[in-house]
Amino acid sequence: MVHQEDGRGPAPLPAQTGKSAYKSDAFDIDVEQRRATCPAGQTSTQCSRLEEEKTGKVSYRFEWSSHCHDCSLRAQCVPVGQKHRTLVVGQHHTPLQARRREMKTESFQKQMNPRNAIEGTHSELARAHGLRRARYRGLKKVTLQNYLIGAACNAKRWIRRLQWEMKQEMQREQCVLDVS
Repeated sequence: MVHQEDGRGPAPLPAQTGKSAYKSDAFDIDVEQRRATCPAGQTSTQCSRLEEEKTGKVSYRFEWSSHCHDCSLRAQCVPVGQKHRTLVVGQHHTPLQARRREMKTESFQKQMNPRNAIEGTHSELARAHGLRRARYRGLKKVTLQNYLIGAACNAKRWIRRLQWEMKQEMQREQCVLDVS
């Protein structure tokens, strides 16, 4: 049975290897075929499979040893102090790159638009109102506490909104008086 997961949310950005070097998303990498193509269109000359003993984490190291010497993009691609370009990516680089490409689409950005408000509210509830700490034992009491925290947060926001509207109204009236 194949288990397909649909990750939600943005993918982490690729790491920068040097000050002027291209990031891994500028390369066309096929981990399954152990082949990578640089921004200049050159195919990698070597691919090594690396596995950490302690964690079992697998990554792949691609090298472009013979193509980098005469390349016109060398200054932008190869970090200072290196003879040629090397690139290390994880075993899940292909789906990660697909998510990064998807993140640039308008439909993804529309889908993720409510996320900022939801995460902001969750952060406010946890930091300002103690949502992660229960004062009482028992599911019913903790649920009631969470409802009261939500109500307090909403009341605080409503009062702030009323204050803002009153301030806006006073500024409009002041502008009308200044024009007269």
